[in-house]
Amino acid sequence: MSRDFEFRQLLRAYRGGIINEAAFERELAQLEQISPPPHNGGGFYAMGKSYPSEKAAIMNFLEGAAAGEAGGAEAFSRWAEVCKTDCIRSGLRMVAEREAYHSRQLGQRLRELGGECKGEMGEEGRKFVEFMSNPANPDLEKLGYLNRNFGSADQIFKPVREFIASIREDLQTREMLRLFVEDECSTLNWLCEACAALSAPKQSAAASA
Repeated sequence: MSRDFEFRQLLRAYRGGIINEAAFERELAQLEQISPPPHNGGGFYAMGKSYPSEKAAIMNFLEGAAAGEAGGAEAFSRWAEVCKTDCIRSGLRMVAEREAYHSRQLGQRLRELGGECKGEMGEEGRKFVEFMSNPANPDLEKLGYLNRNFGSADQIFKPVREFIASIREDLQTREMLRLFVEDECSTLNWLCEACAALSAPKQSAAASA
């Protein structure tokens, strides 16, 4: 679906009284934001890279995300097995299950589009799993590691949300990815809150000393 076609549809809705002026201006501004010019001759631009089509960009994202979520499922599952902090153990299991079903669903959608999950865990991913599954590493240290390396959920997923908003043809995948991002933000926010809660007693003790 071209940008010109979307603009004509939007203008028709405004002139026909379907949307008011405020809604028209809001939708027009969004259309401008999510329609970047093509780069490097590609037909679809997403997250700093050009692709020959929207479908190619989606399939690339699905393959990478499915592999990453599978690694996350393994890391959190093995962490939960050695977790010494009662209040977060069940939460870690929940996160592991969430990562696992993300990987399954993303992979299934990729196959429906004609792709194949060939992505494998890289060296950094293996190091991450080893660190999280090591019982010698304190739970608070693991939480701190995640917060330092991932940071704000909104900041991390901003380019992903922009990519999702730019999807115009594959609405099925678009809505699926919207839910995926909300799940991931929920996980990161919970980890951040857990880190803050577990750090508070140590900080209070240090202040008293």
